[in-house]
This record gives sequence, C-alpha cells and structure tokens, in this order.
Amino acid sequence: MERGRPKNEIPRLESLHLRLTKFEIEKISRIAKQKNISRTEAILQGIDLLINHKPKRFAKKNVDEILRERGALTAD
Repeated sequence: MERGRPKNEIPRLESLHLRLTKFEIEKISRIAKQKNISRTEAILQGIDLLINHKPKRFAKKNVDEILRERGALTAD
C-alpha cells in the first residue's frame, strides 16, 4: 500500500522564486479559485496562453510609455 501523494509522470524537481506585489498575488489567487485550480496551474496556463497568443505589435511600445510616465524608464 502506497502512502502520500500520487507520483506525477513528470515530477517537478525545479523551483522558481518570484517577487510579486500583493495585488499580483491576489490576481493569481482569485483566478485559481474561480477556476478551481492551484496557483501553480493558473500560472502554467497563463504561460501556455502567452506561447499560443500572437502579441500585438504595439504592446511593447505601450509598456515603455507607461514606464516612462512613471519615471522607471528613461527616454532613449
């Protein structure tokens, strides 16, 4: 008789440490709860969405503009 959690076919042996804001953690937690999945699974699904999504050409420009407005990025 085996005890403990069932073994995954592909065990997750690597870890990643992220520094997030409280708001970012709350967003991940809220989505995970709504979908009835773990926060890890929510993040993995988000990564899959990024891989499968064709980004709009202006997305980077908008991010740079926002960072400049906040003083976090200097003009080139």
